[in-house]
Amino acid sequence: MPANLAQYTPLHLANTNVDLALPTRFTFPYYYTPHPVCEFAMLQLQQSLIDCGVNENSQGNLYAVLLVQNSTTQELGYLSAFSGLQLDPALVSQLNNIHFVPPAFNSKQFQSQNNANLARQLQVADDIEKLQQSHNLDALLAELEGLKIESAQAIEAFQLAMAANKAQRNELREQANQEKALGNLESAANLLKQLGNQSSQEKRDLKALRIEWKQKIAERQSQIDLIESELKNRKQDHQAVSQQLETQRLSHYRFIDQAKQSKNLLELLDGKDALEGSGDCCLPKLLNFAFEHGFKPLALSEFWWGLPPTDIIRQHANLYPVCQSKSFEILEHQLSGIELEDNPLIVNPAVGKSFDIVYEDNEIVVVNKPEEFLSVPGKFIEDSVYTRIKARYPNATGPLIIHRLDMSTSGLLILALTAESNKHIQKQFIDRTVKKRYTALLDGEITGESGNISLPLRGDITDRPRQLVCHQHGRNAETHWQAVSTHNGKTKVHLYPKTGRTHQLRVHCASPLGLGVPIRGDDLYGYKRERLHLHAGYLKLIHPTTGEWMEFEVPSEF
Repeated sequence: MPANLAQYTPLHLANTNVDLALPTRFTFPYYYTPHPVCEFAMLQLQQSLIDCGVNENSQGNLYAVLLVQNSTTQELGYLSAFSGLQLDPALVSQLNNIHFVPPAFNSKQFQSQNNANLARQLQVADDIEKLQQSHNLDALLAELEGLKIESAQAIEAFQLAMAANKAQRNELREQANQEKALGNLESAANLLKQLGNQSSQEKRDLKALRIEWKQKIAERQSQIDLIESELKNRKQDHQAVSQQLETQRLSHYRFIDQAKQSKNLLELLDGKDALEGSGDCCLPKLLNFAFEHGFKPLALSEFWWGLPPTDIIRQHANLYPVCQSKSFEILEHQLSGIELEDNPLIVNPAVGKSFDIVYEDNEIVVVNKPEEFLSVPGKFIEDSVYTRIKARYPNATGPLIIHRLDMSTSGLLILALTAESNKHIQKQFIDRTVKKRYTALLDGEITGESGNISLPLRGDITDRPRQLVCHQHGRNAETHWQAVSTHNGKTKVHLYPKTGRTHQLRVHCASPLGLGVPIRGDDLYGYKRERLHLHAGYLKLIHPTTGEWMEFEVPSEF
């Protein structure tokens, strides 16, 4: 049916007719292919961004369009949004002419209702800073440690001197005993008394020295304790007022469903901590505006535009799903009663597929896993290499699985049929004596013939299962790479992982700090294609019972 896209505020004009059927079910937000009409609206928003001077070299952000239909007039249009509470200051003036939907957070109302607590929070924070600066707590703590060291050194030096004096007194006591034996009783008695007095005095002096240093340390510690006690009280005040403000902040995020039933973020999270950015994602804002103004949501398209952050891998103009970690509870409420497209994440991609047995004996099995085939059962899908091998070898003992490949990665996977073999080979993986080589086809050309990539990785808790580069908290990850060939603007490389972090090869290829070119078909860090072009093609290890080296090689299909 022709779709005349009409203009509202902030419903944008898409000045064309498209002879396409409209979607009958709303987009499954966490994994989707945009509906063609929604994709057209997305292209119009992208053109608007370009017209405003916002391009691939601008500060990057996620943007989204929501294809909607006026419930009264049946006219079509789209709403647009950006991710976050507010745009980067550098973009605000450029994008003034694009009418993005408002945030779900009522900042003016929040501030007006919490002026006292906001002022209190700032005041306490200022008090803490002034207290730390005026007393120079770090210097006092350093001075205290210096006093403790100086005390220990002074007491140790005194004790060494006492030991030397005691040795001299022992010699003199021997002389006194000799005098006593010769009959010089008075002389011997006087000497012994003198030596005893010296010993007692030294013990009193040691005790006095210890008391003196203890007092010095106690005085400094008391001074520090007073400051720390005051700081602790101020920090507790700051924490208390901050918690009150956080509760109020979450309660000022309000989301409505199609029946206009409203819930705030505090109610929706039901005791869970709010992740950074919760409530500020594109789709919740878009649905809020649509329901509030009588628009029926039809389809969604979300994309990244501009430069990526330093730690998170994003590709300019590429499509992205809604962040489930930050939006699930919100969308569960907002999309209640709305029929969604089927969830592709619960469809078994291995239906109709099989895998080749590359090698098998009484101890191990080596298979060539196809792409889009689970190594182990997933949350929704049981079918996997593990379940099929378990069925093929019902008498196998032990956990079978030694290592895994991502569902989208093809190639060699080794399984152990006995607990002893599993333990033996697993140790080889832990000790990094197993030799592995992956082949990847990159979505572009690279410079150089070989090199090493060392980029620490950690999981992105706000957007699982994505990984991000993190030099502060990431785990060490190292990859050696070697260029094989370049053809039609694509580069084939061999990758030799020295560590085995989640998505290591995918991130090391896609990151601007690595090769800077994603693996072809990488729907997390690059662009979705017919498949992920990553293949575990070579494996070398020691057989668990014969002790002999074994090599396995299966070429890639790309």
